[in-house]
Amino acid sequence: MDKELKPSRLGSLLFRARTLLHFHMRFKKKFVRMDGRPLVWGIWNVDIFGPNITLGKNAVFICGNGSRTTITSVKLGGHTGSIDIGDNVLIMHGVRISSATQVSIGDDCMLANFCYLTDADWHDIHDRTMLVGKTAPIILEKGAWIGDSAIITKGVRIGQNSVVAAGAVVTKSVPPNVVVAGNPARIVKKIDPSRVVTLGDYYRKYGGPR
Repeated sequence: MDKELKPSRLGSLLFRARTLLHFHMRFKKKFVRMDGRPLVWGIWNVDIFGPNITLGKNAVFICGNGSRTTITSVKLGGHTGSIDIGDNVLIMHGVRISSATQVSIGDDCMLANFCYLTDADWHDIHDRTMLVGKTAPIILEKGAWIGDSAIITKGVRIGQNSVVAAGAVVTKSVPPNVVVAGNPARIVKKIDPSRVVTLGDYYRKYGGPR
């Protein structure tokens, strides 16, 4: 087999070729702007749909089998959504982002497994045939970390470096440099911003994607 590819190597090359093809033919075309190529594990497990979705530099998607990671904006009921994802953002398995107005995710943010960001109610609480319902922008400032299975509701701003604990439900804005937990989420701890190290800081110090 001097000039033949061993089966394991051939399989690896075919997998890489299939991944590249999917990236260029489908994944990349879902964004109106993409600054650099993201690192995506499990690219077939990511669904991108709708208008006005942008992606910054050095994004990392880690999306295993078993649950879809979905990033969706809609043009519906007089509303048009937009989702802006900054530089050095980590998006994990099962994350859901839904927009009818605006979801803005700042640089160096981290979205843990199964967290949910939605800027709309999607139905009126009385007239449940009314699509979208009340809506207001969500903003995650630089370095915000949204924990496993946490929910961020319409109109919420998460301050710089703040952490939303696993399972928290955030219905009101969160100041910078705190940890919030519970339902509804409340401040449980303060963060020393001088000790925070983000993915962007790591790249600047040790080198990495640009």
